[in-house]
Parts: sequence; C-alpha cells; structure tokens
Amino acid sequence: MYLFASRNGLFHFPGFFCRQINFPPTLESSRRIQGLIYWLVPNRQAETAGSSMLIPVRKGILFLFGSEVVLLTAGAVGQITLSARSAEQFVDSMGINVHMEYAGTPYSDYPAINGQLRALGMKHIRDEINDTDPEFVRELLKIGTLGYGVCGLIEGGNDYPPLGARLQASAVVPMIQNLRPAIDAIEGPNEPDDGGFVYDGVAYPQGAIEESEDLWNTVKSSSEISDLPVLVMSEGNAQDYMQLAAITPPPIGYANFGNMHAYQGGRMGNYALRDWYIRYSRDLTGDAPLWTTEMGYHNNTHYLSDGEQQGVSERASAIYLPIAFLSGFDLGVARTFSYELMDEVNDPELTSGSGEGHYGLLHYDGSPKPAYTALQSLIAVLRDSGPNFEPGSLRVTFAGAPKSLQAVLLEKSDGAYYLALWNDVPVYRPATTQARGEDLYPPNVPVKITVSETRQFTVYAPNDRSGANPTGQYTIATKFDSIELALPAEVLLVRIAAR
Repeated sequence: MYLFASRNGLFHFPGFFCRQINFPPTLESSRRIQGLIYWLVPNRQAETAGSSMLIPVRKGILFLFGSEVVLLTAGAVGQITLSARSAEQFVDSMGINVHMEYAGTPYSDYPAINGQLRALGMKHIRDEINDTDPEFVRELLKIGTLGYGVCGLIEGGNDYPPLGARLQASAVVPMIQNLRPAIDAIEGPNEPDDGGFVYDGVAYPQGAIEESEDLWNTVKSSSEISDLPVLVMSEGNAQDYMQLAAITPPPIGYANFGNMHAYQGGRMGNYALRDWYIRYSRDLTGDAPLWTTEMGYHNNTHYLSDGEQQGVSERASAIYLPIAFLSGFDLGVARTFSYELMDEVNDPELTSGSGEGHYGLLHYDGSPKPAYTALQSLIAVLRDSGPNFEPGSLRVTFAGAPKSLQAVLLEKSDGAYYLALWNDVPVYRPATTQARGEDLYPPNVPVKITVSETRQFTVYAPNDRSGANPTGQYTIATKFDSIELALPAEVLLVRIAAR
C-alpha cells in the first residue's frame, strides 16, 4: 500500500505500485517503511487529469501512468519503466455513434455513410436496433461487412418497447438474431434518468432496473444470442447510478459491462473521466469492465442557456477527441464511442440555439471536420494487422516535463513502440453569458525523451496536414538514444523503432 497526504489526510491507492526512480532532492519528506516508499505532501490536494493522476509537491509532480506511480520534478530528470499495451487493441477500442434509422438526415444516404465509415477506419458503431425494417437491417449487416461490429441499443420509449410497455422475448430475440453476425453487444435502456421513463407501468429508477433485468434474462435464456455481452443502462447524470445501486448493489446480475456517457462539457478530452464518470459508474457495476457509449463535443459555439453542455470550435474538438480515446483506453475503459458520425441539421450559421445536430465528425453535407481527419490519421498510424503478441515495457527518461504532460505507451507486433504524448492544457474557452467562446493557443513546451539504448525516432502529428505521414515540425533535436520535442497540446505519436 502507498500512502499519500492530501488536504483530507492520508489516502492510499490499493493495487498500484511505485518504481524507484532517480529523485532529485526536492521532496518535503521521504521515508522507507517496510521496504515501501511513500511521500508526505504538505497540505496539497490531489488532482486528476485524464490518463495520469497528478499530485503537486513543492517542486515535483507524482505521475500515475496507468497503474504505475512515479515522481518527476519540474525541469528535472526522472527515469521510469512504462508498460505498453497493444496498438491494435487501442484501435479496436474505438467506436462511433450513428443513427441509420433517421430518415430526412444524411444518415439516410447509406452508400455515402458506408464510404465514410470505411475511410474512417474504426471497428465499432453504436445504434438503436429497434427498427426492424428490412432495409435498415440490411444496412447494419452491410456495415458489418466493412469490419464494424454493432453495439445494438434497445432504448425503450422510442420505437421499442413503447413507453410503459414490457419487453417481449418474441420480439427481442429475432430483432437481435437478424443482425448476426454484425452485432457484437446489446445495450439498454438509454439515459432513463432524463425524466418521464416508465417501464411496464413502473417509473424510474425501479422501472429501469426491471427493464435491464428483463433484457438480460431474454438474451441469456436464448440459445441463439446468449453469447452476446449485455451492457448496463447508461445514465445522463453519473451520480444517478447511486440510486440504482441502492436497489441492486454490486455485483449486479444483469450486465457484463458498466456503461458511461462521459461528456466533457466543452472541457479537455479527459475531463472528469476518472473521478466522476468512472467513480460513479462503479457504484452500480463494481469491478466489471466499463464502456463509454457516448462522449464528445458539439460545434455550436454560441452560449447555450438551456442546460446543454457548451460547444467548442471544430479545431478544439479535433484536438480533444484523440485525447479522449487515449485517456479512456489508458484508464482501462474497454470501448469508447464518440457521439456522433454526422451532423444531423443543416445549420452552418449556428442559428438553431442548440448543440443537438452539431456533434458530427462530418458536416451535414458529408465534408469532414478536422476531428474526422485527426482520428482517421491516428488510426492509420496505429493500425496493426500483425499476429497477437505480449506487449513489453520501455525504460524512458523525461527531462523538462511539465506537470501537464500526459503519456500513453502502445506497441505493435513488429516490436515498435508508439509513445502518445501531449501537453494537457485547454485549447478552447467555452462561451459564457459574458463572453463568446474562443480558441486558445498555448505555447509548445520543450520535453526531452531518452531511452535506455540506441533507437530510431519518428514523429507523427495526426492533427496536422501531415496526418499519417512523419513530420519534423516538432522535433528540436535527436541523438542515438533521445529526442527533444516542442510538445503541443495535441497528440504526438513518437515511433520508437525496435532494436
């Protein structure tokens, strides 16, 4: 157990381990007790920022990379061993929401959607499957042939089951079975805490639990579909999982995966993921693996006074979304779906007064936003068609690292590491009642990365025009075992070639 001091006293992170690194003598106090190191941090509150937990000390920062706790001091040198995860596993964790049943929107142009999904390169979509129209079913099966799995949402109160009615196995089983082999997960209901939810005459929260239990029992009692995993219901407010947990404490018996709608509220890509969404979702599902079935940004940058999250510029969402996917993966989220593929409204002047309809990676006319091309390039660099393998680890020294540094280490089957790095600072100030939203342009910060032996370095910047091609724009200097970068707020991928 490792103990750290916070404003509220000592606390610990069970299951985490700490590596001895080359500490400059800048700690307030450091002791070794029973072979374990812990640090006393005087009257400082622990902060979290996406994939790394940061605990400021007077001249240093404690980094939590995945499950490894390390300390670096600002401007100093600290060597750590990072454990890699499969680059292809990361690509496989990425998904996108679609609405293929929405007539009168760009989603009705099935050939165009199929081409855009193929070019994007993800592996999963999420959509309601309540619509049993043969053309709709054929389209989802077609998307499956493009290499996409379908997370099928049986929402309730929309198409099926009608509000207040009960699920019927005679309808649910063929609805799912008809989507074989494309469908790979079942989910429902969707945000029943948003008001007005009734299931078989029973209101939320009890009604939502009863629908979830009925869906689970229907799926798991059918030999045709019992192998498919079932996601627990999503909630619009993550704290509402506490209401559900008060009725059915974990471990619950009606889901294989937890579920989050981890919207960032116009803030940075990893905003509130660890301490809000994951924390409260686990109140219901305990240690079950988690999916994020919705997260993302809309691009209506006018101030919205109706309780919606504020929008960000297209530039900002393009920077934040790769960070959101990487941060979720680094925190153990098994799958993350961005909301959504297409803008649903033709409103280029942003006069609708709402963010709804502006969440797309693509404009209403099908032209790509910067977020689409950034994610497309990220996937293109990291995709790996090689055999399965056991990822290794890499000893890395960061010099000059700011406390806002974030890092995720991935590896491909050819042995090359891909170190995803970014300076985790805001790139947009959302609109308020007093001021319009505006893009922010934080300066790049110099960071030197050194590995333990001779390697070749190649840098990719998925957000830039270089896309999936190497770039030298951010490289200050390289040596046989190191590279110095001008680190931006967007993700850089540093390929560290195999020996």
